[in-house]
Amino acid sequence: MTDAATAGGAGPIGQVTEGMDVVDAAGERVGTVASVAMGDPGAATGAGQDTGGTGGIVGAVVDAIVGPSDLPEQERERLLRVGYVRIDARGLFTGSRYAAADEIASVEGGTVHLGVPADRLVG
Repeated sequence: MTDAATAGGAGPIGQVTEGMDVVDAAGERVGTVASVAMGDPGAATGAGQDTGGTGGIVGAVVDAIVGPSDLPEQERERLLRVGYVRIDARGLFTGSRYAAADEIASVEGGTVHLGVPADRLVG
């Protein structure tokens, strides 16, 4: 099992790599890790700061990482701050889904275990 202590303080996301299987809190397969982005707690957000919507440097970074129309601005900013895993989803939840770093419960045996049900993922 991976936790913050074994991942050098980064939490379980520090052990996630592309191609790993992802399962939700119920153990149901969600999909495969397509990409991983570590968070930036100091990233500017719209809360109390003017980022010009998705414009400016922060907007450009967010758009490059997550995509300009994939998610609501508030969700994109949160993912940028805390880090995320982009999941190539299967079945009912096709397309890309995003799990924030704080939604990853553990990484074991090449599988990412989420602490939330699949229907709570954004994307």
